[in-house]
Amino acid sequence: MKLRTLIYIYRWRLRAHPVQELLAAAGIAAGVALLFAVQVANTSITGSVERLFRGIAGDAQIQVAGGDEHGTPAGTVRRIRAIEGVTVAAPVVERRAILVGPEGRQPLELVGVEPSLAALRGRLTQNFSSSGLQLPRRGIVLPAPIAEQVGVTAPGRARLLVAGTVHDVAVAATLGDGQIGDASASPVAIAALPFAQRLAGMDDRVSSIFVAAKLGATDAVTAQLEQLGAGRLDVAGADAPVERLRVATEANDQSTLLFSIVSALVGLLFAFNAMLLTVPDRRRFVAELRTQGATTRQVVSVLAFQALALGTTASLVGLLLGDLLSRTVFNSVPGYLAFTFPIGTQRIVPVSAIAIAFGAGLLAALLATGRPLRDAFSRGELEAVYDEDGEPGEAIPPRTQLVLLGVAGVLVAATAAMVALEPSLAIVGVLVLIVATLCAMPASFTGAMHVIDWIATRLRLKLLTIAVMSARSTMTRSVAIASIAAIALLGNLAIEGARQDLVRGLHAGYADHLRTADVWITTAGRSLTTDSFHASPAMLRRLADVPGVEDVRVYQGGMYDTGDRRIWMIARPRADRVIVPLSQVIDGDAARATQAIRDGGAAAVSDAIAKRRDLGVGDRLTLPTPSGELSLDVAAIVTNLSWGPGAVILNADDYRDAWQTADPSAIQLDLAPDTAPGSAIRAIETVLGAQAPALDVQTTAELEAEFQGVLREGLTRLSQIATLLLIASALALAAAMSAAVWERRRLLAAYKLEGVQKRQIGGMLLLEGLAILAIGCATGIAAGIYGHLLGNRWLELTTGFPAPFSLQIPQAAELVALVVALTLLIVAIPGFLATRVPPRLRFQE
Repeated sequence: MKLRTLIYIYRWRLRAHPVQELLAAAGIAAGVALLFAVQVANTSITGSVERLFRGIAGDAQIQVAGGDEHGTPAGTVRRIRAIEGVTVAAPVVERRAILVGPEGRQPLELVGVEPSLAALRGRLTQNFSSSGLQLPRRGIVLPAPIAEQVGVTAPGRARLLVAGTVHDVAVAATLGDGQIGDASASPVAIAALPFAQRLAGMDDRVSSIFVAAKLGATDAVTAQLEQLGAGRLDVAGADAPVERLRVATEANDQSTLLFSIVSALVGLLFAFNAMLLTVPDRRRFVAELRTQGATTRQVVSVLAFQALALGTTASLVGLLLGDLLSRTVFNSVPGYLAFTFPIGTQRIVPVSAIAIAFGAGLLAALLATGRPLRDAFSRGELEAVYDEDGEPGEAIPPRTQLVLLGVAGVLVAATAAMVALEPSLAIVGVLVLIVATLCAMPASFTGAMHVIDWIATRLRLKLLTIAVMSARSTMTRSVAIASIAAIALLGNLAIEGARQDLVRGLHAGYADHLRTADVWITTAGRSLTTDSFHASPAMLRRLADVPGVEDVRVYQGGMYDTGDRRIWMIARPRADRVIVPLSQVIDGDAARATQAIRDGGAAAVSDAIAKRRDLGVGDRLTLPTPSGELSLDVAAIVTNLSWGPGAVILNADDYRDAWQTADPSAIQLDLAPDTAPGSAIRAIETVLGAQAPALDVQTTAELEAEFQGVLREGLTRLSQIATLLLIASALALAAAMSAAVWERRRLLAAYKLEGVQKRQIGGMLLLEGLAILAIGCATGIAAGIYGHLLGNRWLELTTGFPAPFSLQIPQAAELVALVVALTLLIVAIPGFLATRVPPRLRFQE
């Protein structure tokens, strides 16, 4: 069949059924948008950091680092440059900081560089050579978007809070992507190396050294660097920071992976079900073509062309909507990562995301033509479709229903057995459960309609009886609508239920972490006890003399880089009431572990680290430290303590000796029972003096609330996915129901000819819609509870975070009410218009 003829036929269909095609396209676009936006959002987190560090490292192959914010002696640079095969050894200072300007504050990474970095040809630093852009001796350079965000202009001045100290610094210049490329969207402040060392309190020390080796000499140079480090330095690839971010985001990625797959599949099903609404009419169209002498090949050409045209157009619109969603809804940076990694606002759009989303839309459009294609190849009566029960093309044979129900039963049983034998396959179980729910829907619909019909007959509810007859006569459409409602409930219950359980488990763990003191002093900016600062012995004595303060203890630790992980070192004072939280112990005895850590030479190790290193209780954990390798007895295995890469709990004395520092990452204060926290905090801030603006003084409850805020931001993507899924569900349901109502105007006109009043037609449509939604919602809730249980199990196994299951009955009730209310509200307009249809429409073709 010629292309011109195919276009003509499709144009005729668009004129004959514009609303039906438009609503089908809307369903496909919604599914594609959801799938595309989630993919882009997950890619952009690591992509922004990868571009930043590649902009610094350039051609370097190796990174040598001290592991934490204290770095390594600057003399290490000279020793590395003396190694044979090294062409460039460029030192860098990196320190978390907060930029304060007239219009706000912005957490960022202070980066100190010197001209040798330009030889590595990184986009961020290649212009800072001796003959290029000159960094001020006592000032900083900012990316233009960061400066604009806090209201700083250049030349000008700003405050920089670094390591618990306030610095008034000159802002010499602001740079755009023309000077520093993609790094212009990254939260960094660039300074000359000596000035950055002074700001960070790292005199004669550097954070890391990027090393470039001669061609073919990388392995030999790496071996010599490891020998030079002697267990005191971390020697890794130049992309090590990005790899550590990938590990740190693994928990977030794994949790969003599950629900991204669920939402993607739901989006695909929305699109598929939207197309199903066109199936009855397409089946009738196929029957007409066959009776007019069209060959099977011609019929297939027409169906394929229409599906491709609709799928292509709708998928392109979906990509545009998904792009808008990724810019406006999914553009936030997870707070739990922002305080330890310099994550920028760059959007990374991989070609694979476009291809997958676009392909899914086309696939949905093509799959939905399966039933009409089957009719095209059928050898039965040409007009057999008109002999089926109900409206032509709408019937689902009882045998087919029973077969699909049997398949659903097998899938559910297989899921239960699979998860029992291999719990890590719970993710597969969720996806199989979605398919099983769809397979069970035709039989569930038929059974529920029998019950509703029996109730209507017994109670003599004539309108409800008519509504049941109407729903049965359009079974394919009714099942499609009920399926959308079921999958919407299943997806939302699984996602939001698991998210709430995960939040509750993580919060309980961090609450245990904070219960060792009444008041905490930490660096400003939600560092959550991971950023060290200087506290002189005199300051500690003055804090102990504050009225109402009973005890002052130095808490140490922070983030420490080793291999591909940035682990959390928790160095507790021996006098802490709790060292190993009972609620977080996976293996071992909390009391014995606490005593072993107090005695020294022992640690509690998180499950992520224990699994990676194949450790158990009684084994030895070895870590590189500035003083050499530290070996500790494993006293207990604990959860990941709210940090995906893992954590190690040891006592502060062991940490102080190994890391050769007395700087605290927090100061713990116990208050007398009758002391008002507010007055004590004001007195503490007075003692801190000039350091007070760079430090946060908070009660345990306030710090706990701060963690909850970071946690909500960290898991905000799950909430966003659930919210978008709910919106897409309501829109897909509204589109499906609106199309179903609009396409039945001739039938409604026939009712009017028989004397049925407009008010009765409206009531019948309302009851029919409520009955279909009730069937779908009930099925979705049953499947959603099981999906929620499977999702929790998978999250616990893959992230190492506790996610205790809890039945979310109120959430399910709210979701049902919201979906039904939104759907009926949107459907009210086409429903109202349909009830006003003139009776003469019954006689029009």
